[in-house]
Amino acid sequence: MNEHCKRTQLGCFALMRLQGSLPLMSMQDTINVYKKVSRKKTIFGMDVFADESEAKDFVIFQNSGCKNNQIPKCCSFYTLILNTKGKSLSYANQYTYEVKEKSLQLFVPGVLYSSEDIKDDNDSLVILFEYEFLSSTNEELLEFFSHKFEPNTLSQETYEEVVNIFKLLNKEFRTEKVDYQEYSKILLLQILYLLKREKSTPKVEGVLTRSQQITNHFLELIEENFQTRKTVQEYADILEITSNHLSETIRETLNESALFLIHKRIIKEIQYQLCYTTLSIKEISSTLYFPNSSDFGRFFKRHKEISPRDYRLKFQV
Repeated sequence: MNEHCKRTQLGCFALMRLQGSLPLMSMQDTINVYKKVSRKKTIFGMDVFADESEAKDFVIFQNSGCKNNQIPKCCSFYTLILNTKGKSLSYANQYTYEVKEKSLQLFVPGVLYSSEDIKDDNDSLVILFEYEFLSSTNEELLEFFSHKFEPNTLSQETYEEVVNIFKLLNKEFRTEKVDYQEYSKILLLQILYLLKREKSTPKVEGVLTRSQQITNHFLELIEENFQTRKTVQEYADILEITSNHLSETIRETLNESALFLIHKRIIKEIQYQLCYTTLSIKEISSTLYFPNSSDFGRFFKRHKEISPRDYRLKFQV
């Protein structure tokens, strides 16, 4: 097993990805995607539009995009995003979060994520870094974030502190003075510890209702089983309740159907594999355990109103 996934314990599906059975995007692949969704603006960090730009180990840049195509990404590295302006919806695996101004969010390797702009003036500062960049001495810190994808809206004081650290990182990245990488690691760790502190602060919440408990468990089960289990009944059996009870509970708590949420996660996976991998339609169908390519094609077209082949031709990077 890859030492990276051993140390960070990213979860069953992420582990499978990192072992190589499903492709992950490299840092350079991701930079190429940002080129397509960002305005040509280079006042911060890497100039992603420069011909000589090369992503390696650690990258910082500004994303002023308003052309997000909402196609999920799944990366082999960590993505840290400070939202400085605007609002958006952030999708991580089967979860949906509202991202507000002054929020900080970290995606770990193997997580399928995308975003959808609520406003067209969004602006964010982004750091991409490999696990090895922070070395194994920080594995406990990185492991803390392995299942904590939600964005944290920072207080004004903490936000200003984080912005100042980003500015220092930007200076180090651009000037490359002596020991700039080592100093950058220290600065990055400061941000991660501030984020950990935000996530560790107790929140005043009431005791979860039975419906909320069922909903949370159901969402966790989707991520563990979406490849092989595609019906509400299969998840109800695991939860030891009736399919009607599960459907009614999910409708009550999330205002969505249980089947829609199962299918939504499968569709995200298909989008990623169509756009960012070289797997054939038949191979993608097989990874998701569809009986055959025809059933797979009908399923995708029913949800996206376009065939898998045409979708790939239209959106593949």
